[in-house]
Amino acid sequence: MKKLMMALISGAAAVTLAGSAHANDVSDIYLGVGSASSEYWAAYIEGAKAVAKSLGKDVKVIPSEFDGQKLLEQFGAVLAAGCEDCVVTVDPASNAFTKAMIERTDAAGAKYVNLWNRPDEIHPWDTAPNTWVANISFDGVDSGYQNAMALCNALGGKGNIVALNGIPDNPPAKQRIAGLHKALEECPGLKLLDTQVGNWDQTQGQSITRAWLAKYGDQLNGIFSANDGMALGAVAALREKGLAGKIPVTGSDGSSDVIRLIEKGDMLSTMYIDGYVQGAYAVALASAAVKGDIKIDELKQDQRDFFLSQTLVTKDNAASVLNATKDASKFSYDALKANFWAASVGQIPAGANK
Repeated sequence: MKKLMMALISGAAAVTLAGSAHANDVSDIYLGVGSASSEYWAAYIEGAKAVAKSLGKDVKVIPSEFDGQKLLEQFGAVLAAGCEDCVVTVDPASNAFTKAMIERTDAAGAKYVNLWNRPDEIHPWDTAPNTWVANISFDGVDSGYQNAMALCNALGGKGNIVALNGIPDNPPAKQRIAGLHKALEECPGLKLLDTQVGNWDQTQGQSITRAWLAKYGDQLNGIFSANDGMALGAVAALREKGLAGKIPVTGSDGSSDVIRLIEKGDMLSTMYIDGYVQGAYAVALASAAVKGDIKIDELKQDQRDFFLSQTLVTKDNAASVLNATKDASKFSYDALKANFWAASVGQIPAGANK
């Protein structure tokens, strides 16, 4: 009888231990973002907070100001002492820092979701696969293509344009310019006069556009910008010459300032990417891996490396996009748990991050 009682107690303990292994609590939540002052990143943080709050947690934000080395050093200090069952979501700023960021997170015992910058040769299933849960981004080729085609249509299929590009080693920058060139093949009447690197920066976008206006004058018919920040700089330079609204400008990110300019007619288009949704799903996925609500090794590749949906904004839909609001209750952990991939539009294709 004594042996039977011991066996029952032992079995119950084993069940308890097995259950606890699949019901860990999230310890801390860290967000590595490009800039805490950016509207897109502010939305990302709010989406992450919605999920964190539902788990009884807060978020700790580490901004890089698009300096990958700085971000790596800051996270190195946080993770060096260990971070068992932490949730870490990071934009590494460029491909050069992605693997090092993942390795540090792996050594600390955390769960990791990567944003935007994934070198084409590494994936969540072949690099620290029990730590790196997923890679989440938006389709930059589609963004560049749709914005450039909007430019083509606005110019009646012909004219001279210039392009502002982002950080050179950044996949979204490469993809958006690739999308531009795809559109140029379909709209041969558009001639690309020049492409300059503006590093996502509004001030640089303004100074580059000033130089273009001085160089090309009336020959310049349109401006393609790979993000909204540089586009705002381009519009500021056009305004100095009384040309705002006369030379169409495109952007990408969907900031409210840009959408208002589209409503006003001072800009042509932007691609709205929903930072709130990205932040919510990134934190939810990593939390699910900690809590045992998903088993990482059972996920399919398209559940670990995927694009989120995005919307081209023009004057036709600017007001509806601008006035849309988020209900935080719909972005609680339990709400997203019903389908962690509800906002996915499919796996990131091979070669997209070259």
